[in-house]
Amino acid sequence: MKRTHLILILSSLLYATAFSQPFTPVANPFPGMGRGAAAFADFDNDGDLDLLMTGQDNTYYPMAKLFANTQGDFSEVTSGIRGLYNSALSVADYDHDGFQDVIITGQGLSGNATHLYRNLGNLQFLLTDSTLYAAGADGDVAFGDYNNDGFADIILSGNWYSKLYHNNGNGTFTEIEAGLPGLNSPSIAWGDYDNDGDQDLLMVGDNGTITTYVMTNDNGVFTPLNVQIEGAVAGSARWGDHNLDGYPDIMITGKDYNLQAVSFVYNNNSDNTFSFANVGFVGTALEPADWIDYDNDADPDVMLAGQNSTCGNSFTRLYTNDGIGGYTEFPANLAFADRSASAWGDYDNDGDSDLFLAGISGTPTRFLYRNDLLNGSFQTNTPPTAPEITDLYTWQDYAIINWSRSTDLQSPQMSLTYNLRVGTVPGGNAIVSPNADAITGNRYMAATGNMGSNTFGIIRGLAPGTYYFGLQAIDQAYAASPFSQEQSFTILPTAVKNPLNNDRVLNIQLDSEMLRVITDISGSATITMSTISGVRLFHDCLSNCEINIPVSRYPAGIYLISILTEEGRYTRKIKL
Repeated sequence: MKRTHLILILSSLLYATAFSQPFTPVANPFPGMGRGAAAFADFDNDGDLDLLMTGQDNTYYPMAKLFANTQGDFSEVTSGIRGLYNSALSVADYDHDGFQDVIITGQGLSGNATHLYRNLGNLQFLLTDSTLYAAGADGDVAFGDYNNDGFADIILSGNWYSKLYHNNGNGTFTEIEAGLPGLNSPSIAWGDYDNDGDQDLLMVGDNGTITTYVMTNDNGVFTPLNVQIEGAVAGSARWGDHNLDGYPDIMITGKDYNLQAVSFVYNNNSDNTFSFANVGFVGTALEPADWIDYDNDADPDVMLAGQNSTCGNSFTRLYTNDGIGGYTEFPANLAFADRSASAWGDYDNDGDSDLFLAGISGTPTRFLYRNDLLNGSFQTNTPPTAPEITDLYTWQDYAIINWSRSTDLQSPQMSLTYNLRVGTVPGGNAIVSPNADAITGNRYMAATGNMGSNTFGIIRGLAPGTYYFGLQAIDQAYAASPFSQEQSFTILPTAVKNPLNNDRVLNIQLDSEMLRVITDISGSATITMSTISGVRLFHDCLSNCEINIPVSRYPAGIYLISILTEEGRYTRKIKL
């Protein structure tokens, strides 16, 4: 019996040594906060991540606080950002002035509100006069460029509505009719699930039934994908490539139709279908669920915080990814909090991701955890190499840029994402903002690249002129390469309009042998099929409103179908 006890003790010591705690609580000036949201971002472009938090304070009053980071030490600044609670926020450089702007939706003393703030560059924020939809309590908001014009658009969802706003490129936004489902208690996320070069939408919430929508973006037109994925409310919906195959998978947490806390992961099968992954996570509701590579081994781990399914108890759990989509719970000893918010980022610039966690534990509370894994048995993460531009194609008012995959000492090539910068002057970002310093490559936020895991980027709506661009790679721990050597391309003046009215009928039917294109264009027209890099594969006159293109000899991938008439040009991406 004594020998058995000795073996158990030695086993425990070995386990503790192998899994030494990497997270150290750090004294901080942050106030307690519940029912809110938080984000790490370099708001003053000084090379370290600042912290924005908004929610309820210890007196349950709406508050917003911005803390400037100076070499790992935080101090509060008066920013001009107003407090909202039951809130969500998103960060992006929507006006391309090089500084990260903020949008917040939630509840204030006067009711529901959505506030869009322009960053003036000195940690001061100007509230714009935009009249955006007030999503209300537990609504959600996200920046994302749905039409590939380089400017961050806005989706707002909550209180039974979902609204999409087009960024006009001049600091203003216009609501467009996108056919998105109205939701209550939603979670929404942009992501290119089919790797066709434009941002699709993951939308989870209550529209009369608790439902998950994968909204496929086809040149700015959204249609629901016919997939069976369990839904939830009052939780999180997140894209993340957890099995490192280059296609973003789905994680969903929240409460199901029985109001039980649930946590699901679905694998992206790369063929417009998703399959349930039995990962064994404990059910979690009331925020948040994060993909984060906390241990620098190149795969996304998972943190869940909030209520679990046992009598509403709260917990915070960290799961370590084994690299092929299996998970083991890691004993991180993180604090418990309900109605919680989290933010991950390397605030001390030591090469690993740290954690800010806030929520209600009796009263609103907060924690800052420094990740000290580099002092233990974990590996040091190194940035990937800069990608190499391989091809460039321009036509009318759009450009397609192709590149080869970067390499990384820790990360598989398929797990890397890419971040594009495009400007009208050398080093500029007036067309596509990379949320990064164009010279140093330093990232202004902990996030994937704006091109996802694709090896091509499409930029539309370009005026005649010369454009300058660079590209960087980003790994699962959000370490970024330098930008590639700057290159340029020129858009020539043309009298041909592009594109045609989106109301045009363009029906594309595909089987293993033939691509059939049916349109309402009855006049003189030509049709072209080309690769995403612009190599022409098929060209013919379009007659009798339809044409058949043999495709069995072409490999799987993304292709362009273009129809040219006297009115202009219509281009559609297809996936074989």
